[in-house]
Amino acid sequence: MTAVLNIVRRNPTVIMAYLLAFLMVVAVSILRPGFGSPTHLRSLLIEAAVIGIVALGQTVVIISGGIDLSIPWVLNSTAVLMTVLTLGQNERMIWAIPVVLLAAATVGAINGLAIAYLQITPVIMTLAVNGILLGVMAGVASGGLNIGYERGAPPPIILGLARNPILGLPAVIWIWLSLIAAITIGLARSGWGRYTYAIGNNNVAATYAGVNVKVMQVLTYIISATMSGVAGIILAGKFGRAYLGMGDPFQFGSVAAVVVGGASILGGSGNYIGTVAGALILTVLTALLPIFKLPAAAQNIVYGLVVLGTVYLAGLSRAKESY
Repeated sequence: MTAVLNIVRRNPTVIMAYLLAFLMVVAVSILRPGFGSPTHLRSLLIEAAVIGIVALGQTVVIISGGIDLSIPWVLNSTAVLMTVLTLGQNERMIWAIPVVLLAAATVGAINGLAIAYLQITPVIMTLAVNGILLGVMAGVASGGLNIGYERGAPPPIILGLARNPILGLPAVIWIWLSLIAAITIGLARSGWGRYTYAIGNNNVAATYAGVNVKVMQVLTYIISATMSGVAGIILAGKFGRAYLGMGDPFQFGSVAAVVVGGASILGGSGNYIGTVAGALILTVLTALLPIFKLPAAAQNIVYGLVVLGTVYLAGLSRAKESY
């Protein structure tokens, strides 16, 4: 709790983000009374949790000075693999979930190793991996794998994560709250957190200070891919199935949540408490689309404008600091 309060005190942007999210909900609830009902707010929290869990990994990567554009199809592949391996049976989860998350972490390790040791630009490497996974999954599907209810539906426990309340809240919200606490304390209080900020600020200086920059970079991409895997499992449970393309909205959505929460897209600053506010704001914005009869494509436009704007502002800030 102390770590959270310290972050809020030092980051007025985070306070503004939460205030904006609150005011948006209040304003829309006045215009559309049903928007603020407990049932709808719970649904919004579930949506925000999925974005927030995906954006957790993206937060760590961006703070370290990188970016992960392989999130959509890591998430999608994990969801499909989980449904196929479990075959809708709870008892198969004991070995299937670790295998699925290990597979996601392996993709993250590949990203990190190529970026750290082969010096491939993060945008190029992660986008290439995303394309490879897309091609593999599309090829498997066209080869006869039936992805849906008929084969490989999520087991009841996974289906219940977004549906069955625990102490009044769906299990996925408790999972998200646990992750919020863990990553906030980790970034604020641990050596790993200090090293992550250090390599994002200046990896050369961090190297001279004794930080193993390459290992830290690999670790950040492993965390990002693993969180994408967790989100993929949850999302499959929410939809009741895994389908191709289910992760596509999270490519820029995860980046937008991070930067709306006050992190610099160029690395070295930010925190997950801000990203949580960003996830809430994006969730409310997405929920407004049908209310104002806007097409789903408007969501991508908003995400794109947010990312472009923050890159521009971050560039201006860095330019001022150099003088």
